Amino acid sequence: MSDATIEEIKARLNIVEFISSYVKLEKAGAHWKACCPFHQERTPSFMVNEERNMWHCFGCGKGGDVFAFVMEIEGLEFREALKMLAGRAGVELPVYKGAEKNKESKDRIYDILELATKFYEKQLWEGLGKEKILPYLQERGLSEESIKKFRLGYAPDGWRHIWDFLTARGFRAEEIEQAGLIIKKSSEAIRDASNSIQNTKYYDRFRDRIMFPILDILGRVIGYSARVAPGGDETQAKYVNTPETPAYHKSRALYGLFQAKQAMKQVGETVVVEGNMDVIAMHQADVKNTVAISGTALTPEQLAILKRYGKKIILFFDMDEAGQKASRKSAQLALEKELMVSVVALPFGKDAADMGRESGEKLRSVPAHSVPALQYFLQASLAKYDRKTSDGKRGIVDEYAELMMFVANPIERAHWIKELAREIQTEEKLVAAAVNAAFAAREQKERYATSESGGPDDMRKPVSFGKRSEMLREEIIGLMYADQKVKKALLNTLTDDAETLAFLEKHPLFFFLFQSDGRDPLSLIEDVALKSSATRMIFKTLQAPDFIGLTGEDLTDKMLKVTQGYAENLKAEITKREKLLALELAIKAAREKQDKELEKNLTAQFTKISLDKL
Repeated sequence: MSDATIEEIKARLNIVEFISSYVKLEKAGAHWKACCPFHQERTPSFMVNEERNMWHCFGCGKGGDVFAFVMEIEGLEFREALKMLAGRAGVELPVYKGAEKNKESKDRIYDILELATKFYEKQLWEGLGKEKILPYLQERGLSEESIKKFRLGYAPDGWRHIWDFLTARGFRAEEIEQAGLIIKKSSEAIRDASNSIQNTKYYDRFRDRIMFPILDILGRVIGYSARVAPGGDETQAKYVNTPETPAYHKSRALYGLFQAKQAMKQVGETVVVEGNMDVIAMHQADVKNTVAISGTALTPEQLAILKRYGKKIILFFDMDEAGQKASRKSAQLALEKELMVSVVALPFGKDAADMGRESGEKLRSVPAHSVPALQYFLQASLAKYDRKTSDGKRGIVDEYAELMMFVANPIERAHWIKELAREIQTEEKLVAAAVNAAFAAREQKERYATSESGGPDDMRKPVSFGKRSEMLREEIIGLMYADQKVKKALLNTLTDDAETLAFLEKHPLFFFLFQSDGRDPLSLIEDVALKSSATRMIFKTLQAPDFIGLTGEDLTDKMLKVTQGYAENLKAEITKREKLLALELAIKAAREKQDKELEKNLTAQFTKISLDKL
């Protein structure tokens, strides 16, 4: 995609208006501010600059342009964000000429899945599913409106229904297989219902199943959860899901997210259930902020998506062993991300869909009856062990400590330690010691793992230098990003100052300044961490006391003057550093020659230069 198209989209979109559709912004001088939508805070540290079309949060360090914002808040890849923003801006994207030849294109997969969904929907409403499946869904309490809203369908029994449908529309077998709809068979032949041999090398993955399409955040079908039809082959798995594909990733997919996202954002919390039917039942009961997991428990990727829509998660899982295990695992991961987690206890043997058939009002009241996860699992441990015996107390503490290890907030951890001590009638300091020992062991293990792997790349860390020369470099880079004229003037000056230029080039953000050639250097940065560092530096520069209240040429002139002063000081600092390095070598040589007098004189010079102020 050309830079010109991206810049046109950004120029047409007002970043303040766009971000205001997600968070409430308030005017703050030359900027707009709000509480950050990406982390929990009480004092606003999220800033938006309308003139420069950028945002930054000084709390969590994230920042960038409108593309970075929508990618972060909607969990989109760049191409997906590009399509979304192009639609909002009314910009027509150029057609990718190689799309028809690229059989692995995600766009082709989306087209295949959309057509397949329409095929399955038609089979439900007008085909074999009309008499067989539709009555069953209605008996389960699903309304016609909900069935259409969630785009349920039916995959008829047979080996090649979807194969025939899609190949007749010009799609190749490799593409359909990549979308997860067909399977390449082994050398053994398969037979159809009439016992005749099928010659195709592929057969339909979903046969005689109720189809629950899984949509991404933009409403595109990315895969399916397919339930065996009533009266179908019960020896097979009850549910068959789409395998990993370029469009579908189980660890990130959440059933019902597209239908629930608006309610999730409005309420600030998400109800998480286990089954597709449960999601639809909750939506029918007007609890529309409900999604379902695509596995046995919530994943870190799914929690990262949910956190963008609210800070509270309500787990509404089955009461069987598998459901409770999933609840505990999900709660651990959610607590680690500092989300507020609560749990709903269902009557044994019931799920949300069952409750919905009995009483929509009862289902609607579920979120209000949830209890904090740490309270819920404490009661579960107390019921499991005899708190009156030493072995029972130890079992309770050991089991609960495993959960407490994931509580990052020390105040919250202290509260539940006190509750645990009260319940088992043991001194609080003894319980605290056991829990804190487990917590410390986990932290030590994580630190060891990080040190063994070498830690994150230094270039991806927010820049925070302590030495004077590096602090000056930080200020200069910030000024160059804040004003194009400052950047151009300084680069022209540095052509005759190789030492200063070489030092500036070591900054990870300098490359984009040098390559920008009249363009906004921020637009060239694709790395999320580097873009966040750049926006932080720009906001910090614009908020400096020297520049507050200045605009236009007055601001540029002041920035040029300040930059020139920093550059002169940096040159002097580099010269000073070179002298010190030369003296270090000379002192080392004098020491090796055992020339005490020379070493003493050189050390005195080193000390004097070190203490000299510019």
